[in-house]
Parts: sequence; C-alpha cells; structure tokens
Amino acid sequence: MRTYDFWRVDVFADHPLEGNPLAVFPRAQGLTDAEMLKIAREMNLSETTFILPSSAPGADYRNRIFTPGGEIPFAGHPSLGTAYVAAMEGIVPMHDGVVRASQEVGIGVLPLELTVSGGMVERVVMVQGAPKLGGHLKNMDMLARALGVTPKDITATGLLPQVVSTGAPSLQIPLASADLLRNLRPDMNALRNFLGRIGPDAGAYVFAWQGNGSDIHARGFFPQHGIAEDPATGSAAGACGAFLAGNGRFPLKDWLVIAQGAEVHHPSRIEVSVATDGGRPAEVRVAGRVLPVMRGTLTLP
Repeated sequence: MRTYDFWRVDVFADHPLEGNPLAVFPRAQGLTDAEMLKIAREMNLSETTFILPSSAPGADYRNRIFTPGGEIPFAGHPSLGTAYVAAMEGIVPMHDGVVRASQEVGIGVLPLELTVSGGMVERVVMVQGAPKLGGHLKNMDMLARALGVTPKDITATGLLPQVVSTGAPSLQIPLASADLLRNLRPDMNALRNFLGRIGPDAGAYVFAWQGNGSDIHARGFFPQHGIAEDPATGSAAGACGAFLAGNGRFPLKDWLVIAQGAEVHHPSRIEVSVATDGGRPAEVRVAGRVLPVMRGTLTLP
C-alpha cells in the first residue's frame, strides 16, 4: 500500500473554517495524473494541489493544481496555500522575517514572499502572471439574463465587462450595488453557455464597491470547472485589480481589499496590489493569510 500525507488549509481566512479550503499533498511523487484527478474529486474542493520536485531553473518546487474537472495551469488560493505547506514541511527553508520562494506552475515560475514570525507563516504574497486585458463586452443582454439582473445594473457603473487574465481568464463584471450582488441567483446553465462562448476556461467575477472594512465585495462563478461559486478566487481577484487599474478605477492606496465568500458561508479577505506602467497594469500581487485546519493520510494500493 502507498500512503500520502496531506494538509487541509483555509486560504484568505481570518479564522479557521473560513476562507477557501485547499487540500495540499506535499510529497506527491508516484501519483499518476489520473490518480491526482481522482483525489481532487474525492476531496471535492474547488482545488487540490500536489507538490513535486521542479526541474525549472529558480523554482523551489512544482505545484500541480487540479479542480474536480481537471488540471489547470494557474490559480491564486492554491498558490498561497501550497507555499504555506511547502514552508511548514521544510521544502522551502523557513526563518523569521521575509522568506522568498518560487513555484513552478503551468504558466511558468512565479515568486512568492512569506512573512514568518515565531516559526509560523503569518502572510503570503504572490506575484501573478503578466496582466492581459481583452476587449470590453458591448451587448449585455445575454449576460444580464444569466445573472438575473438588467443590463442597466451593469452599465450604471460606467464600466463595461472585460475578460482579464493574470494567468487564468475571468470575465470581470461590475454591478451597481453590493445589495444586487448579495442577492444574485445566477442561472448556472445559462451562465455556463455564455462563458463557453468566451473561452473554455473562463469564469465570471462579479463585484461591487462597498464599505464595512473592505473596498470591494465580489462573487466568483466557475460553472465550466464544476464550481458553482468559489469562496475566494485569488486569480480572479488579481484580474479584478488589473481591470480596475486598466480602466482608471484602482483606488489611491497600496492594497485593495476584496471580500468574497460570505454567500457560501466562507467569508474571505483578499488583498490586491497593482503596479502600473503608462496607465496600464504591469504587475499584480495578491496576498492573504493561510490557516491550517486538518492533516491526514491517504492510502492507495
């Protein structure tokens, strides 16, 4: 029999049992691709990650990321949570202060920073992929019907939806009020069909400005990946920051705070920073806390 240790951590969480749950297998050597997919389906989380040795120059480890629907080349909360486990397992040498690490993912080698105090990781910051902004959506009818809102609920923001990627594509959709956002009941079949016209990997990141300790309230829908609603989506949050910066709406502050996940009982806090070059987003960083909640062992023949 083969045994594989795993961690369950909550990413972007202020308290245990909040944020976005992630399963991490720190020593995944010997698992086949088919087994990794079956394990991800068994865990039944938005993502499960598998740490392997990296052959990429400058990378401390390779991070393979699986949803229940298959492997994906990049994601935000799996990057932060996997870095936390890699440090706690000694895969990344850890000391008090700022620890720098690099992970190999499907889109390349990306750097991370871990703030460590008393032997515990208190915060993880990752640099995401180069921002890419697509065209704006001009006809809102089909999207509005899928979300259960009116086109004016979107256009009243003075912004148009736009596909943005920092490694994973998402359709960034502004709404006129946080109340509209909280009360969304999307038609998932209609939304899946609409997103399929944009691309096979696209998700919908719907957001509105709000107060109450955060700048933006967001909800992430990824029906093409078998995820109705994600509690915290680091890749789409980073893309949201790039969207705001590219459209001249990023606030005059170092870190934008995005609240997500309350509607699925996993409140999350995501921090986003965007450096610009000539008014366009050039580098996106996403940060948050990672909290351990479970450890276990998987046994396979």
